[in-house]
Amino acid sequence: MQRILVADVGGTNCRFASFSLEDDRLSLEVATRIDSKILTSRQSLFAALSETLSQPVESADAIVVGLAGPVDRQRGRLTNGSLYINIADMPACQAARCLLLNDFTLQAYATLTPPGINALHVAGPAKERSVAVEASSKPTWGSGANEPGRMGARSVVGAGTGLGAASLLPVGTDEWLPFSSEAGHAAFAFFEDEEQEFRRFLCRELGRPFASAENVLCGDGLSILHYYLTGQFLQPRQVGERALSCDTPTLQWYARFLGRFCRGWMLSTLCRGGLWIAGGVAAANPLCVTSSTFLESLYASSEATLTLLQHIPVYLVTDTDSGLWGAAFAGQTLLRKYGHTHTSVPL
Repeated sequence: MQRILVADVGGTNCRFASFSLEDDRLSLEVATRIDSKILTSRQSLFAALSETLSQPVESADAIVVGLAGPVDRQRGRLTNGSLYINIADMPACQAARCLLLNDFTLQAYATLTPPGINALHVAGPAKERSVAVEASSKPTWGSGANEPGRMGARSVVGAGTGLGAASLLPVGTDEWLPFSSEAGHAAFAFFEDEEQEFRRFLCRELGRPFASAENVLCGDGLSILHYYLTGQFLQPRQVGERALSCDTPTLQWYARFLGRFCRGWMLSTLCRGGLWIAGGVAAANPLCVTSSTFLESLYASSEATLTLLQHIPVYLVTDTDSGLWGAAFAGQTLLRKYGHTHTSVPL
């Protein structure tokens, strides 16, 4: 048996988990979370990983870290935080067992695991699922029987503290090539006078010349939108509880904006294998993607592209630990590629 330790570091929460790998099957052993603010370096991250999981990192066969920010091979920095990680400054024998990825690369991999397979179907044709994944406190995952059929590229988007987007491209018969992105930082497209008024308001609030998709769809953007529409400033969680659980102007505006971003990402990536919507905002407030407003915005397209969009399945990921499963899948792939020999060296 081998052990994979994983960390999914977001702007607010950092999730840790330990997975066992035996006979090419992953089993979730334990998962926990801490506040991301206390993490400032690779050393503090690894110390917290070891302490919270009661697993010495030097005993792990692979360690995978997902970071909510741009990752340049072995270096990365948390966009909404102070954590900076540089795996390149580790000895080669240690770095070979560590993998640093963008957090939405993990979410892309997660579409191949139980959280992706069990995601809620919200639009388009549903995939056939050959074998149901049994609910368990320690679920397992194998690379064969439970995997849905391959139908082209897959994409994932998600809003929480920030806004992420990534894709997964099938390569050959048994490999996937991930593509990370910073699409959330591109300028968001606002339509007509009513939306342009909000754009000007948002830019004034942010002190910026333009508003990005992240500015519109992240938790803070949701708070600003609700303030603009109601005059009430609430924290994102409060907005969700009060204004996203039923048909309100806040829900209609947010669902319209989210549908627009999803449509653009589907067209940009040609994700015929499906779009998965992850992230804390939609997971906690499913009406954002099941409402008629979201669907109208998702399919507000020309006749030529509408046919394409309607043939892409769309899912909502409700498991907030999906990134951990994606990290474990990446760790499993790493061990397959470089072998299963574990050398105990301090990390």
